[in-house]
Amino acid sequence: MRTFDKSMKTLTLCAWVLLVLGFPLIEQGRAAGLTWHASRAEAVTAARNSAKLILLLAGRDTCGNCTYMKTTVCESPAVRALIDGNYVCWYCPIDYSSEWEAYRGGLGGFTLPLICVIDPGDPLNYLDRSTSIQAISVFQPRLLDHLPTSEIRASPILASGAPRLLWPGESLFRYRVLESTDFAAWRFVGALVHGDGSPIEFTGVSADTPRFYRVMGFK
Repeated sequence: MRTFDKSMKTLTLCAWVLLVLGFPLIEQGRAAGLTWHASRAEAVTAARNSAKLILLLAGRDTCGNCTYMKTTVCESPAVRALIDGNYVCWYCPIDYSSEWEAYRGGLGGFTLPLICVIDPGDPLNYLDRSTSIQAISVFQPRLLDHLPTSEIRASPILASGAPRLLWPGESLFRYRVLESTDFAAWRFVGALVHGDGSPIEFTGVSADTPRFYRVMGFK
């Protein structure tokens, strides 16, 4: 059994715990454009604390292809709804930052922009990589393909020792745990290694204030 230990302030594990794999695709208001973070560190922090993936677009402000993907394709209703609910955006200007180079290996020459889906639990690698312009009908399914589609059921264990959560780990999944006191604001509290089919345990929760937990699993 794999065990994940996390020191926390004293807290009480509620008799029922919310554990959901993935966020619903909620369409939000369109008054403002997408927020694009300026660095990997910013994007990773935001993604971890919201249980989202990272969408990287690396290019130039003067690149027509980059502008089209950023302001037309990503802002189209179908793609924007998907991004709002499930992704944190990161724009990397290739002439002023070298952070994008971690994702270009093996490409040789290519047409901008470079577009990657990144798991914030493994931020130096990509889950998906593509380049150049993509039609909405092609890009939207690419983003959708990396979202979790099932629910994790975990059991709170209170009988002996410190309260903890236990769930069956699936092979090839990475797991992350988030915590909330009100179901509205969620805080990243730890990343787990890849599942290997054996049970996974989240430990170290105890005592006073009610807490709710989300376990996020991504392939």
